[in-house]
Amino acid sequence: MENKGEFFDQSMDDIVFDRRNKSYGAYFLRETYKKHLLKAIGIGIGVFVFSLYTPKMAKAIGLFKDKPAEILDTTTITLTAPPSLKPDAPPPPPPPPEIEVQRPTEKFMEMLAVKKEEAEDPPPTVEELKDKDIGTEKVEGTATDDPPPIVEEVVGTGEVIDNKTYVDVDQKAQFIGGEEAMKEFLHDNLVYPEAEKLYEISGETIVSFVVTIDGKVEEVKVARSSGNAKLDAEAVRVIRKTTGRFKAGKINGKSVRSVCKIPITFELEDE
Repeated sequence: MENKGEFFDQSMDDIVFDRRNKSYGAYFLRETYKKHLLKAIGIGIGVFVFSLYTPKMAKAIGLFKDKPAEILDTTTITLTAPPSLKPDAPPPPPPPPEIEVQRPTEKFMEMLAVKKEEAEDPPPTVEELKDKDIGTEKVEGTATDDPPPIVEEVVGTGEVIDNKTYVDVDQKAQFIGGEEAMKEFLHDNLVYPEAEKLYEISGETIVSFVVTIDGKVEEVKVARSSGNAKLDAEAVRVIRKTTGRFKAGKINGKSVRSVCKIPITFELEDE
């Protein structure tokens, strides 16, 4: 490039292809790139606008016709009016009470040995008692051919159940299996409260309860406190779990309800 001033007037393509064969295809493509780009943009915009307005133009000249709206076959159904709400009809009157037919009854007379002339109310004769029942008073009823009603008498089993709770008995209520079984049960079921165990609080609670005839445990309560409410509560809980595990106490060989007392000891084992 002989003249430096011409450098500022040249394009990038002139600078790149300076002193080279500009008839080479790359230089020609670079020179015509902008012209082709503008032509492509113009054609694209024209195609877009043409496609956008083509339907409207076709419709305007009558090429497309609107599709007629589909007419649905409808049927009108007239519903009848609902029945009017009426207040509930009053309930029918109750049936008349059944009239009990009172049979004629002759008062029962206690026989006393007195003289005939001293008798104030002589007993009825056999003929007078023919169609009458015997009762506590005399009733002028209506004679019927039906047999006299049968009065059912409630008869018990003959067994007298003693519901009294005894303190002193001939044979005390016992844990089934004996004292060793009782100790084993307490060892397996008694839970030492955690706080009392942590602070090494011990004590003994005497629990009072009633053993029923069938060996159930009732009315469990603290007879003498250990001085700690949680220890007492645990003693009551474990005794309640023994229900059904006792043999009832006896008086004269007969099972009765009886009061029992058992001490529950809370003592930490030495490790």
